[in-house]
Amino acid sequence: MRFSKIALGVGLAAAMITAAQAATFTADYRHEYRGEYGENFDRICLIGAFENGIGFYVDSSFKSGSERPNAGDDTLPQGYSEGQEGDFVTNATEMSLWWGYKIADTGFTITPGIITESTSETTGYKPYLRLQYNTDFGLWFAIRPRYDYWRYDNDKADQKNGRIDAWVGYSYGNFGINYNYTYMWALNDNADGSTRYMFDNKEHNYEHNIAMNYRFGKWNPYIEIGDISVASNRDDRQLRLRLGIQYTFD
Repeated sequence: MRFSKIALGVGLAAAMITAAQAATFTADYRHEYRGEYGENFDRICLIGAFENGIGFYVDSSFKSGSERPNAGDDTLPQGYSEGQEGDFVTNATEMSLWWGYKIADTGFTITPGIITESTSETTGYKPYLRLQYNTDFGLWFAIRPRYDYWRYDNDKADQKNGRIDAWVGYSYGNFGINYNYTYMWALNDNADGSTRYMFDNKEHNYEHNIAMNYRFGKWNPYIEIGDISVASNRDDRQLRLRLGIQYTFD
């Protein structure tokens, strides 16, 4: 077990002990479909938020229905794709811990946090700092610079990326909508010194995402429509559709 998992687990336990006060817990299920190869991803997530601004989530995701080529893996049957229809495989496990600090009488909230993500071949560490401004008429803005560091279990070189997310959103009653723009860029090269590409043989990538939700009591269904890249050496874009529902416990 990597040190990051132990450290974050201890951090989550400490957060829950020190924040033994009124808290909100939410269960979140989300299905995701990516158009290019017919890939499907399902995520189950538990989110905790405490009155003092400390929050966390733990999630696990799975994939199925992929038509992505097997990339020349001779151990797999001809034409087989991991996660193809009828084959349900683990995709990733992710954990996060954050602390949101509201600056009194300003509408601003500063939130430092960290995300760790583990797959079958790599572990990612993603520290970030988010700044959000809420108006008194439902409009809000946020920006989040993030550093992504990926350690691989094989001979592949570690990857270091920069990332900035920006949001503009609006809430009215039980309805919410927001637009998210993401820009990413490579901070290091491949192990052999060659340029590491992220999209269209370039060292950067981007994403667009629109999310909408409408709360019914303890239930909160939502939908997201995104535009994401297909591969690092292609200029194609693909649809990412997400449908999810949350349930908040008392």
